[in-house]
Amino acid sequence: MIEHLPESEQAWLETFFALPNELSWTSLLGGSAPAEQVDQVRRWLTHLSPDSAQAPLVLPFARGGEVTGWYATTQGVAGGDELGDELKAWLGSWLSRFDRVPSHASDPMAAALRGRFGGAVYRFTGPDGAARRAIADRLGDCAVLLGRKPTVTRVQIRPVGAIRGDFERALLAGDEMQAEAMIAELKQTGRLNEENLKYLDVRLSAGLGLWPQIARDHWLIKTLSELALPPQILADLIEALYRTYVDEAEAGGDPAELREAFANHVATPYPKLFASRRGIRAPRVVKAFALFEQLQPSPDPAIVASLVAILPAGTGTGLFELASVAQAKSPPATMLDEADEAYDDRQIDRAFEFYMRLPPSKKTISRLVSCVDTIGTDVARDRLLSLIDGSDPEILASLAPAVAAKIESLRLAHAGEPAPVQTGPAPAATLSRWLRWAQQLQTGRNLVAAERDVQSAPTNWDVSEIRESGALAQQFADTIGGLDGEASVIARAAVPQIFASFFPDNMEVSPAAKPIASLLFMLIAISDTLSRADVDLLAQLATLLIEQGLSSSEYVSLMNDLEDVQKRIGSYAYLPWSLDVTEALAILPCPSDQARDARLRLFLMVLGQAAGFAHRLAPADFVSVDTLAKDYGVGPEAVSALKREQDADDVGSASVPNLDGKTIGIYTLAEAAGSRAKLALESLFPGSKVIVNSDLVATNQLTNLAKTADLFVFAWKSSSHQAFYCVKDALAGKEPIWAPGKGTASLLRAVLDRLN
Repeated sequence: MIEHLPESEQAWLETFFALPNELSWTSLLGGSAPAEQVDQVRRWLTHLSPDSAQAPLVLPFARGGEVTGWYATTQGVAGGDELGDELKAWLGSWLSRFDRVPSHASDPMAAALRGRFGGAVYRFTGPDGAARRAIADRLGDCAVLLGRKPTVTRVQIRPVGAIRGDFERALLAGDEMQAEAMIAELKQTGRLNEENLKYLDVRLSAGLGLWPQIARDHWLIKTLSELALPPQILADLIEALYRTYVDEAEAGGDPAELREAFANHVATPYPKLFASRRGIRAPRVVKAFALFEQLQPSPDPAIVASLVAILPAGTGTGLFELASVAQAKSPPATMLDEADEAYDDRQIDRAFEFYMRLPPSKKTISRLVSCVDTIGTDVARDRLLSLIDGSDPEILASLAPAVAAKIESLRLAHAGEPAPVQTGPAPAATLSRWLRWAQQLQTGRNLVAAERDVQSAPTNWDVSEIRESGALAQQFADTIGGLDGEASVIARAAVPQIFASFFPDNMEVSPAAKPIASLLFMLIAISDTLSRADVDLLAQLATLLIEQGLSSSEYVSLMNDLEDVQKRIGSYAYLPWSLDVTEALAILPCPSDQARDARLRLFLMVLGQAAGFAHRLAPADFVSVDTLAKDYGVGPEAVSALKREQDADDVGSASVPNLDGKTIGIYTLAEAAGSRAKLALESLFPGSKVIVNSDLVATNQLTNLAKTADLFVFAWKSSSHQAFYCVKDALAGKEPIWAPGKGTASLLRAVLDRLN
């Protein structure tokens, strides 16, 4: 160990082991020093490495052929006081002298240690030879214990915002395992209280589409309804209740049955959820608030009409308009008593509307300020400020100081917002919130607020104008795509919010939104690292773009981007993803020969990468590759080459089990992939029976299949929520085979992994 130290270390050691220290560096290297002294030095110098940088060093000082004292220091400037305390505690009564060497002292040994490490240096000894031998033994034990001490790895805690962003990405990709890992990481930050943890559980279930799991947890909803919920959690709770208990009644088309279902399962058990909509625009939440208003003793036509107007174009609104209420009458003009009653009942949205209609007074303005604080939207704030600007100055002067201060903070917030800038087809005065956010990033104004505000975008910001206008969508994409520096970092972190806002579940995507999908693909693909959730989102976006229609040049560009992604992730672990993507490309439209050539290059790249891990390929992988080779017109020799390389390694995969007479059930909404998987499985397992089900709701056929199948494969990324609970109940505690992807390769790999 001593002779192999680098020259940079030997230089200061030569100084330390030199007169007046009679234990010389030359004798240590040459072997002429006493073995006991060499052993003392060697034990401590083993810690002179980056892996042991936290360990101290204790080196001997010799006179007359014996060790008469020691010098100790830390490997750095920190920890000097702690080292002194530890040595005194470890050596205790054996010490006769223990002192810290002053930096100005003329001690060459201390100077050598301080010059190398820069920290505190201690020197110590014992009263006699017996004590010094005891000290040497104790120091030897200490050196050995330090050598056995496990390396402490400091875990760098990431910012909560970054972890939360990865959590939302995992939810978008339907990756429950990754989402739960992010929750665990959030817990490690130590910044979450019990309420936050409950919010995360709700968000996890909602993000994975497990709505009944939320709706049937009565005490969870009851408890959370007492809190001032974040808009996203409020939206998740109401969405879960509506989907679970009201959707079916709405589909029936009977207004009375709809209101009864809503009243029995939502409004009556959880009235406090409807204190304020908080600006949420999710259709089911808006419908729920419209129904809640209908159930009031005197429903207000203007409130109902304003809610119905928010619903997306094409939504059937007949059931939610006030005319659907039997014997509905126009209520009298709003009275102060009605406003006070709504306020006292904590129906904040209703109270706000009523107070806004009344002549301004000290009481109404004070309560309006309180309402705006709860509602928390820019629209409510601006309406209040407009009312105040037209109010009697004497009334404003009479307001309580706390109310006046709150109004001033509202004015400052309004003044701090970036003014709309005319840069495209939309008039500046009516520029959508999304476009104003993009311009705020572009100009670099108040980026902290921009990063914070976008968190509420999926629930509160209207996307309909941009989503239906190709020009506005392109303007937004160009603005975000041209960002750099900190603004670009904020935009990339906002990918989950942009994705969830413009491409929500169960909503038909307008071709006009294609530039937004391209933008999202670019923002994800340029990330330094690509997680499993990232590549799943890229696959979703690629499919979405092709389904919206791409020109030949756009298609080729997309294939080039996918090639870049494939270069970065090409491995056996990601092979099912690669095969699923190339399968989707083979099935989807391809606009030209040039585009088909680009698509083929991507598939050949996947085959080329597979050659590097051919020894790991399983029979299911070869079935998928064989099928795709036919899709792409690739000769059988390409696949045969993979099989030859596998055979040459003499490793191969495990033998295929015998499933003769067994039934394999598959549930997937990707019917083409299900059909391919059926053919492949029946080829892999002759004598087996494969049944594919793609029912959108719980049916007897799906229930019977889940109960009777010997193996049941559930493609959870391509499934309906009703089917999930149907299968869960039918399996009665048994675990299905969870397929991680939507394509044939993922289905086959999942079956083989279970069998092996």
